[in-house]
Amino acid sequence: MAGSGELTKNMQGNKAVVELAQLIITYLSNYLNAEVGALYLLENDDMHLKLAAGYALGKSKIDAPAIRVGEGVVGQSAAENKTTLLQDIPKKYFTVNTGFGEVALRDIIASPLVFEHKVIGIIELGSIAGFTDIQKQFLNIVLDNIAIGITSSQSREKMKELLEETQRQAEELESQQEELRQINEELQEKTELLEKSEAELKAQQEELQQSNEELEEKANLLEEQKERLENSKVDLENKAGELEVTSRYKSEFLANMSHELRTPLNSILILAQLLSENKANVLGPKEVEFASNIHNSGNDLLNLINEILDLSKVESGKMELDIVETSFDDILSDVSSMFTEVAKNKSIDFKIHIDETSHSTITTDKQRLEQILRNLLSNAFKFTGKDHSVTLTVAKIPAVESFKNKKLNSLSEVVAFAVSDTGIGIPEDKLGIIFEAFQQADGSTKRKYGGTGLGLSISRELANVLGGEIQLHSIEGKGSTFTLFLPIVFDPLNSSPVEGKVEVKENAKRKASEPKNLEQDEESPVHDDRNSIQEQDRVILIMEDDPGFARILLDFVRDRHYKGIIATKGNTGLSYARHYKPDAIFLDMKLPIMDGADVLKRLKSDPELRHIPVQVISGYDRKKEGMELGAFDFVRKPVTNDGLVKTFDKIEAFVNNKLKKLLVVEDNENQNLAIRELIGNGDVKCFPAYSGMEAYEALGKEFFDCIIVDLGLPDMTGFELLEKIKINEQLNTIPVVVYTGKDLTREESLRLSKLANTVVLKTANSQERLLDETILFLHRVESRLPIEKQTIIRKLHKTDEVLRNKKVLVVDDDIRNIYSLTNALEEEGMLCFTADNGKAALDMIKEKAGIDIILMDVMMPEMDGYEATREIRSLSKFSKLPIIALTAKAMKGDKEKCLNAGMSDYIAKPVNIDQLLSLLRVWLYK
Repeated sequence: MAGSGELTKNMQGNKAVVELAQLIITYLSNYLNAEVGALYLLENDDMHLKLAAGYALGKSKIDAPAIRVGEGVVGQSAAENKTTLLQDIPKKYFTVNTGFGEVALRDIIASPLVFEHKVIGIIELGSIAGFTDIQKQFLNIVLDNIAIGITSSQSREKMKELLEETQRQAEELESQQEELRQINEELQEKTELLEKSEAELKAQQEELQQSNEELEEKANLLEEQKERLENSKVDLENKAGELEVTSRYKSEFLANMSHELRTPLNSILILAQLLSENKANVLGPKEVEFASNIHNSGNDLLNLINEILDLSKVESGKMELDIVETSFDDILSDVSSMFTEVAKNKSIDFKIHIDETSHSTITTDKQRLEQILRNLLSNAFKFTGKDHSVTLTVAKIPAVESFKNKKLNSLSEVVAFAVSDTGIGIPEDKLGIIFEAFQQADGSTKRKYGGTGLGLSISRELANVLGGEIQLHSIEGKGSTFTLFLPIVFDPLNSSPVEGKVEVKENAKRKASEPKNLEQDEESPVHDDRNSIQEQDRVILIMEDDPGFARILLDFVRDRHYKGIIATKGNTGLSYARHYKPDAIFLDMKLPIMDGADVLKRLKSDPELRHIPVQVISGYDRKKEGMELGAFDFVRKPVTNDGLVKTFDKIEAFVNNKLKKLLVVEDNENQNLAIRELIGNGDVKCFPAYSGMEAYEALGKEFFDCIIVDLGLPDMTGFELLEKIKINEQLNTIPVVVYTGKDLTREESLRLSKLANTVVLKTANSQERLLDETILFLHRVESRLPIEKQTIIRKLHKTDEVLRNKKVLVVDDDIRNIYSLTNALEEEGMLCFTADNGKAALDMIKEKAGIDIILMDVMMPEMDGYEATREIRSLSKFSKLPIIALTAKAMKGDKEKCLNAGMSDYIAKPVNIDQLLSLLRVWLYK
């Protein structure tokens, strides 16, 4: 009890909580021989215990965060409101730091401090020797006194805080009372001032009333002016609308004018070409010459139509540019080949000079630049006589010239294309008008030189659109120099169209000479990469009508650093293949309008496309059909990502491998050598094998792109070798061509159909067929073959025979077109039927059985070509009937509109007969 009394005595006095806590824990630790101790107090949230004082605690314990009630020994003791005793603690768990090292604790005791049935804190003590029962009883006795003492100290501190807060508030109230007194005095002064101001305001009010009356009069005047402005604005909007309608009518007029002019021109060109060819040998040399002149004149007329349309596009700001980086060598090579013969015929000295210090490339619209140069050179040759000269000079110069286009002056350097001649020159008083549309230096009826005067006008506007300008220097009788200045790199901000804006499609072409990109398929919800394809890009064409899977394939090829183009219909995909010449094609076998098998057949029958590897990805089990038609490989849906990766790796390796490997399995050495000489070329390396085992071992050592197998082998039959290949997962996808002279039984033929891609029997033209089949399965580019092998292939396919006796329906409302087209097609042995509108065409295909193909005009009365095509496609019997659009309305988007209507292909009027016949052969090839 003496210890309890001494502790109570020490706790007396107005001690702060922290001071009291430290005194308590120090006293208890010393009195109970505890080596370490801590006193925790419950925080205001009743959920955490915070260390208030410690005895011999390490820094980590002092800095430790608050203990949550129920957490650890201390937290659990507070949660249960009872003493917790840990005895005989293993040495490694709890230690006390001393100057000499660390000492392990034996016992730890945690006791709650309770005041009025509420835990207010925890006392935790640790002993090396352990706690005796007397020490524990002492601790239990003093806990209540400690709780009372701490609670009292906390109450005193709280009362002290409240007292201080009350004093502070009293001082604030006193200060606020003083401020209120001062404010009252100020308000009194302001009241007196307001009374004075009121008198002044009364006087001012009378003045304001007078002013208001005056302002009201002025407001009425402003209202009248506003009304007049509104009326003027409405008038301007009406005029702007009228101008827009006029512009639209102008565009429609030009489009319709193009149609109306091209329609008779179509007949002129076709019939003139037929006459000039004189296939029946009924015309004399003079008549053939007349026909050629008519054909040439028709082409000149076509160029004039194109110039008028070009001028209208520039003036309306609807010019579309394809910006690419192209070399001066390419541009000048095209120009040189075009005008060298003209110079020779006119006995004019034509030279091209290029400054060696100039940039080797220019980034601009190559087609438009060449158009300007053609116009300038055509003029130079037109106005330059015999034994004179025309020179084209290209040089890089500093932009120190005084350009009318101020944006050119801001550049450090520009490219100058100067076309100089020693011809008749231009009078000084005519220099200002020659760039105007339909104007010439000599515009009289007695003029010596013809022309429309459109070339220079178009050239000037195109130069402005490209961010440059044309300057002229001429001396009458001595010659002229037209200089085109262009920025080295096109900047859309520097483009200066007459009105509106140009549409710039940068790097939209894979090659500088390719036509413009096709628009996005309006029925496809997936936006692909067709408008961002650059020259060096690798492109995959995805023919897939499921938008979800098409998007997956598009993302996949993009991840592999390819550009993707999507076609949702078979006919559209075939058109895109011809246009973009992709590196590979993903093909679904079930497509709208044209089935995947038909697409594959058309691709492999077109010499320009048959080398492109086609990877079939289809939910239909049509592997055999696809592989026989020349597919690269077949994958069955659903396909996993790993499956796609393997498939793509395989096709990518094939595309990147420019040298194809062919294994020839033939035991006759002379025959083996003959086959290798027939097929081998720069892009194919042939390997011989003279027995089945030798062939199988070779297949295990190297990868081959195709195998030719003879059935008669010395060590095993060809069937046995093919079956060994078939069961090997590494080899069973390699295309196999069986080349044999053996007469096959029905059972053997069926057996081979499961083991080989195709069978070529050794007959009179078997070598030609063997070459053709290997070209198909090796995906060789036919145009890169030697001329003699190209001739063999074309003779084998007998392209002229493809058209003979085929039934063609020509649908056109113009009798001249029908007359000229049917004559041209009948010359090729085709059987022609005609209809003058879409409705008549529908009736005709129902009446005449066996129509093989339709040539469909677009613009017709009663039912146009689009509507007629949709009607034909709605009839399941004609869902795959080839329909080729013929249109003279060659405006932007027309091709896509035709394909989306269900047409198979598209050709613009005036029809080039050779191009049409080539198109017909592709679509009629079986």
